[in-house]
Amino acid sequence: MNLNTFGQLLAFEEIPDADPNPGLYAWYLRIKPGKSNIKSPENFSKALKRITEQLCYPTLSMQLQGPLSLNIEGDLRHIWYGHEKNQFSNQFQEVINRHEEREMLSEILELTVPLLTGPLYIGVSKNLQTRLQGHAQLIQTHQENIIQSPHIDGEESLENDKNFAQRIIDRKIDPNHLIVSVVYVSHPHLSGRRIREAIEAAETLLNRIFYPILGRK
Repeated sequence: MNLNTFGQLLAFEEIPDADPNPGLYAWYLRIKPGKSNIKSPENFSKALKRITEQLCYPTLSMQLQGPLSLNIEGDLRHIWYGHEKNQFSNQFQEVINRHEEREMLSEILELTVPLLTGPLYIGVSKNLQTRLQGHAQLIQTHQENIIQSPHIDGEESLENDKNFAQRIIDRKIDPNHLIVSVVYVSHPHLSGRRIREAIEAAETLLNRIFYPILGRK
């Protein structure tokens, strides 16, 4: 059977432009901190907290029963990243305290939906080609010693990649069914270190919004 399929991304105001054909759809919330909020770390932080709250899991009703007619019920609430009980880390706050990083982080976040949403795993690298090739090799061979040379992003990243590959194997996921989406980040006036810090901050936020099921534990 040959299917005639294609993808389309429509803004809310473009909904009437959708073709009147059978198909599937998914709604996404774009992550747009807002240009005016970039001007100050306080407003930017408030905007991010508003977004993470909007994307948090709904309250779950729970009921527990035990011996002697013990009956306990109540609600479980998601303490979203940025909540007063789950505040932004100091490292994350340091990044958004700097104007250039706020601009970069805002641009990254606006590109993440739908490119990086609903992922199995979210990662960062200073060389995406090399890092992704390492992922592929680990998955294909199932061997922990496949990368003989030092890992492009360090030993901790190598261990994370090995764990991800093992989870792919454990779940019997066919590597041929995997796809990867990338967002490239550069800045003409910032050092490689500051760019790295900004994309790591984006990774932190996205992991705590979307909770990739094969992300690092």
